[in-house]
Amino acid sequence: MGKLVRSLAAFGIAMTASVGLAVDAGADDDAAPEGTLEGIYTYNGAGTTARWKIYPLCVPTVGDGRVPLHLAVGCRLQVESDGPPGQAGSYRLSNGKWTYHTPLLAGTRCPDGKTAASEEMYQFDTSLNGTYTQSHNAVCGWQPGLDKHPFTLTYVSPLPNPVIHYPLTCQDNPVHLCS
Repeated sequence: MGKLVRSLAAFGIAMTASVGLAVDAGADDDAAPEGTLEGIYTYNGAGTTARWKIYPLCVPTVGDGRVPLHLAVGCRLQVESDGPPGQAGSYRLSNGKWTYHTPLLAGTRCPDGKTAASEEMYQFDTSLNGTYTQSHNAVCGWQPGLDKHPFTLTYVSPLPNPVIHYPLTCQDNPVHLCS
């Protein structure tokens, strides 16, 4: 009997450890990390300066409406930019970096003045350092290409409109309205 209890205890500890590791490994994606970026920032990179407004967008966890909600899932950073059109969009957290990928119909300028399609990707982490990547197919008489440039973000000020943060307080009624 003692062997069975020890075996079950060892199995339980192993399962708990493996589940804990799985949660830690996947906690990066789509979760609201501590210090989620929010505010107005200056983008500096590859000879371009722009102003970014960063708004965190998170979906509250589903609860029964009786307790404040402290957690969020599916977080994104919505970026508004006065710079090049490929910068603005909904950034997703993946492998520790906020990432936005977009195709641009006229993202590559050819030597003759015409434009061609390209793909752009912006990635940055909480240290406010990032990489801008532009790729294009064989266009303008060129071979397919990939250009990478570093950029930095510098905090300027808070957002002009207040942002409601967690916890959400929910009413105990059938609709579960949260504020």
